[in-house]
Amino acid sequence: MKTRIYPVALITGILTLLILGVMTAFDPLPLTLLPLWMIFCGLIVFSAVFSIPMGGGAVSLLPMLSVASYLVLGPVAAGWAAACAAVLYTVARHYWSPRLENAQRPDWLYTLNTVFANITLNVTSILGGGVVYIGLGGMLPLREAVLANLLPLSGLSLVYLAINYTLAGAIIISWKRASFQTYLGSLRRILLYEAVPLVFASLAALIYTRIGFLHFLLFTAILVGVSLIARNLYRASQRLERRVQELDSLYVVGQALSASLQLETIIATIYEQVARLMSAENFYVALYNPETNEVSFPLAVENGEFVHWRSRCAGEGLTEHILHTRVPLLICRDVAAHIKSLGIDQIGRSAKCWLGIPILAGTEPLGVITVQSYTESEVYDTSHQDLLFTIASQAAIAIQNARLYERTDEALTRRVQELNSILRTTREGILLLDPELRILAINRALAELVGATQTELSGQQLGADLLSNFGYSLETWEADCAVLIAGTLDQTQRTVMLGQEKRAMARTLSAVRDREGAIDGWLLNFRDITEELELARLREDMTDMLVHDLRSPLTVVMGSLTLLRRKKGAAFEQLLDMAQQNSERILSMVNELLDISKLENGQLPLRYESVNIVNVIEDVVERFTPLALEADISLETELAPQLPILHADMEILKRVLGNLVDNAIKFTPDGGHVRLWARNETLPEVRALVFGVSDDGPGIPDEIQTHLFEKFQQAETLEARRRGTGLGLAFCKLAVEAHGGHVWVKSAPGQGATFAIVLPLS
Repeated sequence: MKTRIYPVALITGILTLLILGVMTAFDPLPLTLLPLWMIFCGLIVFSAVFSIPMGGGAVSLLPMLSVASYLVLGPVAAGWAAACAAVLYTVARHYWSPRLENAQRPDWLYTLNTVFANITLNVTSILGGGVVYIGLGGMLPLREAVLANLLPLSGLSLVYLAINYTLAGAIIISWKRASFQTYLGSLRRILLYEAVPLVFASLAALIYTRIGFLHFLLFTAILVGVSLIARNLYRASQRLERRVQELDSLYVVGQALSASLQLETIIATIYEQVARLMSAENFYVALYNPETNEVSFPLAVENGEFVHWRSRCAGEGLTEHILHTRVPLLICRDVAAHIKSLGIDQIGRSAKCWLGIPILAGTEPLGVITVQSYTESEVYDTSHQDLLFTIASQAAIAIQNARLYERTDEALTRRVQELNSILRTTREGILLLDPELRILAINRALAELVGATQTELSGQQLGADLLSNFGYSLETWEADCAVLIAGTLDQTQRTVMLGQEKRAMARTLSAVRDREGAIDGWLLNFRDITEELELARLREDMTDMLVHDLRSPLTVVMGSLTLLRRKKGAAFEQLLDMAQQNSERILSMVNELLDISKLENGQLPLRYESVNIVNVIEDVVERFTPLALEADISLETELAPQLPILHADMEILKRVLGNLVDNAIKFTPDGGHVRLWARNETLPEVRALVFGVSDDGPGIPDEIQTHLFEKFQQAETLEARRRGTGLGLAFCKLAVEAHGGHVWVKSAPGQGATFAIVLPLS
């Protein structure tokens, strides 16, 4: 670290050495104590070199050994031992600090300041404590463990610590004011490490003076072992604490990254946790876009301050080198020389130490996480590389998810805008409900039709009052929903009159289903068919006019033919029969057309009465038996017992069943069977009677079934005994629906056909 000379440390250190020199002139060190002095000096050096970093400084057994040397050697020898030890262990730490503490080696100016500061601390503390010790009646050397020595020894220890910690605090303030709070916070632990062992200082002195030199050497060996054990335990606890902090940070990173899909939040979380675990005053995250071949910097920090870096085209810098190689790169020192050896460009400010980790999604590089130092070398090591690699691995998944979310969000926003545009511009009314019948969406066309605003209707519960606005009563709504829930129909369609102008709307209700097929909501669609109905009415009026005009002359023709049969002989009988049959066929077709038209307009009056379906089926069988016998077809019935009574128009039901039986006979081959059947069924919330006709015919292809009940539709691809009008099944469908029921066909080629009718009993 580049430093300057601190004059205060230099002056106080020199003054302390001068005072010690003067004291030596009056009280020289005896040569007989030189071996013991060297032992104490070595012990102090050893304890200081293998000290424990704490609170901006280091703690060790140095206070205990300094006090013990004073009690054995006296003030002058102990002072020189402390001074020489300060020089020796400061120089030793200068050379060995990278190996001992995995730290950068300080420069010589810093070492010089430290030498004079340590001389001031150690010598001043021991001399000041010695003055108090002598003043309280303490004896040198210490030879007796008596109660009278307790007060001098306590005074020596307390004054030593007071002077030492006060001077240490003053030095920290003058050098690194920001570290003073850390020093104060650690002072209690420092006292525990250094004050408690002071009890053994008097023990060391008594062992030497009362037991002997060899026992003292044994005691010193024990001290060395204890010092090494304490240091190793502390370093192990520090490693464990760091590992716990790393795991905690990785957990926090994992939680934060999995909980967020915002890229800014993810990157801010990465920086926050990296800063907890290592020096991150210079940090940046670079993201790579392969489509544009650009590198962007969503977060950059220089000297602890957030800065903005512009995106750039991918070049040949260190960041791009990591992206290309997909391998972490740690440059502990000589970054510029290393960059040159790699053959890449220096982009931006040159660093002294650089660590870059790729952010990889599989083998695809998403970006780079980088920490660097502009002022120090060897700030980062392989442990930082491994930790940052783990964080980058977690970040890769989160960044990829954030990018996918961003793209999905953009696509969803675009899709929502398109749907909103469609909803705003379409002339059809659209209403979306959730399962609880709350209005999720309603477009402007429908809101204006019912005389309300979209804001007013959105979110409201669809009750009886609101249902009436859409042409529903509570009963009809429940009935339509029951049919869709049962799966009988995919949708229900009705024509309703809405709005103040009573516009005719084709209302379609559909069930909105989830992936499992469960109903997740309801969709109502309203299509304005006012003009269509008006055109249809005009067309039907024209059809009615033509049909009426056609029926009158046909009636006259039939009357004339009848008259001719009476007046002419048998020669004209065959010709007249043919004319009669064709005229009746035309009249039947005209009547069928009229009835269909009336059914479509709801103008055909239904004469409701109590109907026993058994009687209806027997009547139809009796009427069609001659026709069936002529084709060698057997008519069969399959009737369930105790069939309920219907409330319906008996004559209409006979016509419906007659049309179905006539069709079955027409398509059933000779020797076949036609079966009329009826059974009682309970549908969801509705009791109904189901009856119909089944045959052994060739079956009906699927493409024909979809149009089978429309007017003038015939199965032209199937062989039949005679050609029909294409009106019978259309009449059946309209007549059944007029009774509140519905009709359908079930058939497959080669397996015959079944026409079924469902009529509710209510």
